[in-house]
Amino acid sequence: MSPRLPSLTLFVPWLVCACGGDDHGGASASSGAGITTAPAASGITSIDDLLPTTSTGSGTDGPGTSEGDDSDALKLDLGAQGDFGSPVGLGCEFIDVLFVVDVSASMSEEKANLDANFPNFVAVLDGYIADPSKEAVGYRLGVTNSSIVDNKDGKSTMGLDGALFDGDNLFDDDCDLGGRLWIDGPGASVTSAFSCLAPDPKSPCNFCTDLGRERPLDAIDMFIAKSEAGQVNAGFYRGDASLLVIVILTDEDDDVNNTTTTPAATKKALDKFAGGDERYVVVTIAGPQAAECDSAFGSAAAAPILHEFTSLIPNGMMGDICQGDLAQALDQALALIQLSCDELPPPVG
Repeated sequence: MSPRLPSLTLFVPWLVCACGGDDHGGASASSGAGITTAPAASGITSIDDLLPTTSTGSGTDGPGTSEGDDSDALKLDLGAQGDFGSPVGLGCEFIDVLFVVDVSASMSEEKANLDANFPNFVAVLDGYIADPSKEAVGYRLGVTNSSIVDNKDGKSTMGLDGALFDGDNLFDDDCDLGGRLWIDGPGASVTSAFSCLAPDPKSPCNFCTDLGRERPLDAIDMFIAKSEAGQVNAGFYRGDASLLVIVILTDEDDDVNNTTTTPAATKKALDKFAGGDERYVVVTIAGPQAAECDSAFGSAAAAPILHEFTSLIPNGMMGDICQGDLAQALDQALALIQLSCDELPPPVG
């Protein structure tokens, strides 16, 4: 791959706020650097919605802004761009996406909605790969759950401990993954294979039950450990040529009574694994930061730890699971993924 010229898209992963409105409604404010939310009715459905509006006039507004009242438009925080080094990205050849799914019974509606929105998710990835102006030639999808078997206060559900799900369903037909633990795209069977894989990624433990001890940060750490040569996840993440994407879907926070890690420690592990914190994307779809919420899809607990973790990631995005319909959060995630792939930097060191 050849280096690309600098572009405005380089700095979109540091999108931090929808600057109109306040914390009580309308556009949402960020809860930390590198984090954005998916506010209701924000209208974000494509990459263009994340880019600044280009000025067509000769007023005092600088480049990248529009004339008139744009108080509801999303803005880019470029104030610290000097901290991020040279604005030249190589672009990625591959996009490797790991879904970390809460398998508790309270998540049935959310997982069904993920399934309903997945055809569009695949269609956008397919379109991006098909674009001749892009470097990317393929993507990969894998699934694990957020449960860990060994807990201080007893056993978990059918925890996978960060291992990729093999598609061996306990009560439904098994998923045909062609002997692999992931789905390679583009391909005609990607959507149907994911619809089989994602709703119920559980280990074959007949005596385990779901007690709600969700530990997605531990699951990420264990996924990394199991990605070493000779381990079960080896080969999923394709390294230097790839953008790693982690999508966390849960209606609970990381379990403080059982976790063995911290947001900072998990970020450090990801930094090392991916070769720098600009080489991966984290999309967390969970409850609010400070209070529980209720929706037509059920309730969600406050998730301060997951908010803290996502806020540490330069290419981090927080979606609100209490919106019920995941379409908007997934659309925002796709825009962030594409932009991050466009400007994937080389590994650090």
